[in-house]
Amino acid sequence: MDWIFYWGSVALAAAVTLQLTDRRHWLTGHLFLFAGLSFIWVAYRHLNEQPSPLWQFFLVGVKVAAYGLFPLVVLIVGISFIRYSYRLIRKEGWLFHYSLLALVGAVMVGMLALSALNLSRWHSTKLWQVLGLAVVLTVYFTFSFFAYLVACLTTRLGRRHQIDEIIVLGAGLMPDGQPTPTLRYRLNTAAKYYRKQRAKYHHPMTIVVSGGQGSDEVMAESTAMRQYLVSQGIPRDAIQEEDQSTTTFENLRFSHQLIVRRHPFYRAVFVTSNYHVLRANIFARQLHLNLRGIGAPTPWYYLPFAMFREYLALILLYRWPNLGIVVALSSWYVLLFLKIV
Repeated sequence: MDWIFYWGSVALAAAVTLQLTDRRHWLTGHLFLFAGLSFIWVAYRHLNEQPSPLWQFFLVGVKVAAYGLFPLVVLIVGISFIRYSYRLIRKEGWLFHYSLLALVGAVMVGMLALSALNLSRWHSTKLWQVLGLAVVLTVYFTFSFFAYLVACLTTRLGRRHQIDEIIVLGAGLMPDGQPTPTLRYRLNTAAKYYRKQRAKYHHPMTIVVSGGQGSDEVMAESTAMRQYLVSQGIPRDAIQEEDQSTTTFENLRFSHQLIVRRHPFYRAVFVTSNYHVLRANIFARQLHLNLRGIGAPTPWYYLPFAMFREYLALILLYRWPNLGIVVALSSWYVLLFLKIV
């Protein structure tokens, strides 16, 4: 128990250090989550050693409820993923990545069904071992997903200061050239922040709208974004277009190049969707830009898919560390059954 508390304390100290020096890290979420779980486990072990009959009865009840409810929770979550993907495809049209949550849900339901069949009919030890490895990897990816949620909060903490520029990251256009609902939320957030800064500091500011023209778009995203902001009462001469970027990385890099020509020592924030702030912050850190993200709301029906897609993008961004951990966990699991470790 002492070593768990020790490593939990180390993780907490590292997380606080990262948060105070540069909060734009996914690792911060992992460290805070690990520290929290470590302290919860230590508290549980300490309370579990108490001789109180009432406490022991409570723990037994929690364990029975957990073991009984866990399969039901897995089933409900799996079916919910499948239903959500189906509803999203009906609302937005067919795209392969809209089906990813359904695939995850099908895997969860499939694992549960295999477990039930093996428990009632097959009694295969090898199948239990395979399902055990699947559970270990599922626990790891579940942990890293919750670390993403924690980092989404920690990366947005901090005081707001006077700024000179607001960069708005593009998010696609409708077939008629109007901003998508996601992009409108970003633009509305940028306009609100612009007015707040102007009212508080009374200094000139510029909004840089960033986004090029996709192959299926009738105009550059930046043009549609500028038109929308003007319709919302933002002065036209306070808006500057960056119309060459096609990715988040390019949004930030090209916008920086545009701003620094006329304002070498600028202070700026960028506006993107709340689920996207963490990854955009990571890109800004990799580009050595002194930028921080502001999160805009996301349409409720789109949020679960958007968060899941963003999590997958982070997995790919850190593909090699994640692959190394998966290989290490799989190797440890196999060696455990071979009684080598």
